[in-house]
Amino acid sequence: MRAGAGRATVVSFGLDNPWISFLLRRVSSELGREVYAEGGNYCMTLGDGVAECRVWRRPDVSREAGAAYAREMVGVFQRVAREPAVRVRGAVMDLREVTVAWGPATDAALGEMFGALEVASRRIAVVSPDNALQMMSLQSLLKAHAPKFGRVFGTPTDAFRWAGSYRQGSG
Repeated sequence: MRAGAGRATVVSFGLDNPWISFLLRRVSSELGREVYAEGGNYCMTLGDGVAECRVWRRPDVSREAGAAYAREMVGVFQRVAREPAVRVRGAVMDLREVTVAWGPATDAALGEMFGALEVASRRIAVVSPDNALQMMSLQSLLKAHAPKFGRVFGTPTDAFRWAGSYRQGSG
């Protein structure tokens, strides 16, 4: 605190600070990877034959805005599915930092994302949060929309390996 200032300004530099958390995610996901698309709560990168989509919770965003971000991601996944297989063998969707529950619009959008990759015969590895209900919900979505090429994983390393990466993952 400056002398005579009257009050101190407290700045949080921890992971609870959304800007610091966002920057850390960007740096960790982009090392050696091409940024393919990004939106209000996600970043899609390509590298080593695997598309990686990291999604995070935005407490400052309404449920409707979150569903709109999910609809936007459907288009991104459809574009990824059209990429040559040499460029994208599979995809990892990292959902470890998402909200505990999502609504029907987001659920439908997730199904479309998974289905786009299934139709293109591309593997989709979903990294689930450490929550049994979310894991079951994701398994059900994959069973319905990507029964041949979709799997749920607890760690990014396993997800990247299964999706077709030659490296061991980025998270």
